[in-house]
This record gives sequence, structure tokens and C-alpha cells, in this order.
Amino acid sequence: MRHYEIPKFLVSSRYIAATIASVVLFSAIFLISYKPFSLAMWFNPDNMVSMLFTLLFYVGAIVILIISRMTMYRLQDRVEITTMQYLCWLFGEALAITLLYTFVTYRFFADSGYSVVDIGMRALFCITTILAIPNILISFYAGYRSKCEELEVAQYELKRLGEEYNRLISRSEGERRVLEMIPKSDSLARSPRMVHFYDNGGTLRLTIDINALYFLESEDNYIKIHYKHNDKISSYLLRCKTSTIEKSLEGSAMVRCHRSYIVNTTKIRFMGEEHRMRYLTLDDDSIKRIPVSKSYYTTLLSSLNTIDTKKESPEVAVVGEA
Repeated sequence: MRHYEIPKFLVSSRYIAATIASVVLFSAIFLISYKPFSLAMWFNPDNMVSMLFTLLFYVGAIVILIISRMTMYRLQDRVEITTMQYLCWLFGEALAITLLYTFVTYRFFADSGYSVVDIGMRALFCITTILAIPNILISFYAGYRSKCEELEVAQYELKRLGEEYNRLISRSEGERRVLEMIPKSDSLARSPRMVHFYDNGGTLRLTIDINALYFLESEDNYIKIHYKHNDKISSYLLRCKTSTIEKSLEGSAMVRCHRSYIVNTTKIRFMGEEHRMRYLTLDDDSIKRIPVSKSYYTTLLSSLNTIDTKKESPEVAVVGEA
């Protein structure tokens, strides 16, 4: 039987946060409307002691869920998590919370009149339901959003290829002869450069004009590519090492400014310093400040001076320069 790695969005920090929030909301509604733990009868808001135990159990269950998901998030950087392993992990969460509930019930409410097995089986069914429904709904939504982003990237690439094709077929023979007379290095320098992004498996995932790139952000073993498409900033999450990306961008306007950031120097609008921390802003107001570390500041400034000399970008305001 072939094992498949789970989609990367299932272990992303954004998905984990959304899942936990959904479980909290759904479980509260579920407990109030269904009263699934009526076997023990200690989920009673009218009794102060029962209410206290209810809140303590509820907090304990959420803590178990948070610890489990954060462990999964850390672990996925080191090992490949298959679909079967992921499902077993989710069942393990339900089992851990069930054991907590069964312990509290049997230890502090032994007079419920039900055996440990009855309480445990009923609790396992209800807790599995409480966890499964939000997980399924968020998984479908996250999968839908992931496919939408991939479709946007594909549409952008097709549009770029179409524009390039139309530009080529519209050139006159005279223009082509002029281009043949230009040295190859100059021709490449004047042409828009298409950057190809490959994942760790060597599969081409994204091709984009460097002029549309704004910055790259490193997130563990992933690279988040921020680019402009249809006059708005979009992003694409790629599983790839930062060192591999840097090699493919050598000689371009993409320069590292921080351990976690590589920016397009032609998009920089302002560089400044605040509270002894350097930062830069790009020419799109929807993009937050990007930090500039001391170790990369000199290289970045040198790249800006080189570009300014070649008149490839607008002037950049730089303040607080040492």
C-alpha cells in the first residue's frame, strides 16, 4: 500500500490556529445543546462544584489539543507525516481527552452509577465527534483555498506566457535583426527575467517575472513567495530550502536583508532605523515593514547603490545610515 504525505496546509500554523479555534467554538455549542456527558451528570452549570470541574476539564482538553498540534507542527519539519499517521494522531488526541474525562469522572464522581467502560466509551464517541467535525470542515476550506491559490498562479503564468508570445510574433523582421546584433549579455539584461521555483523534490512549482516579485519569507522548511498579481499582493507557499532559492536568484535584484527575508531591491521605497532596529518598506502599502539585520545591511546598501547607478529603479530614501 502506497503512503502519501499529507498536504502542507494541514500542518501550517494558520491552519492549526483555525482548527483549534473552531474546536473551541463547536465544542461549546455541542456541550450546551447535546449534553454528551450526561452519564456522569457533573456537567451541570447550576452546581458550583460541577461548573468548576467542567471548566477545568474544558481547559485541560484545549491544552492537550494545543500541545498535540504544536508537536505535530515541529515534527513535520523533520519527518514525513503520511495520511494514515495523521488520522492516527487525531484519534490519539481524542483518546487522550477521553482518558482525562474518564479519570475525572471516576475519581471525583464515582457515585454516577456507571462503569468506567460505559463512561469511557460514551465519552470517546462524543469527543471524537466534537473533534472530527471542525477538522473536516476546516480541512475542506483550507484545501479549497490552496487550490484557489494554485489556480491563480497557473492563470498568472498563462497570462505571462501569452503576453510574451504576442510580443514575439508582433516584432518585425527588422526588429529581430537588431536584436541579433545586440550582444547576448545586453539582451538578457534588457529582457524581463522569468524566475523558476522548484520544490525539494525538483518539481517546478512556480514561474514568475522577477518584476512581479516583492519579497520571499522563510518559514521553517518553507519559502513564502510574495508577488503582485491583478494589482494585489498574493503569496505562494513552497517547500524548499532557502539556500536553493538564493542560488537561483544570484545576479538578480533579489537580495537577502535578513535571515528570514529576501527582497526585490527595485521595490524598496524607504529604509530607516527605529529603536536601533533597521527596517525597510516596499512600494506597496499593504506590505508590512521588513526587518534589516546588521550582517546584511552593507550588502543590501551596496546593491541599492549599484541599481541606482544603472538607473533601474526609483530613488530610495535611506535614513539612519551608519
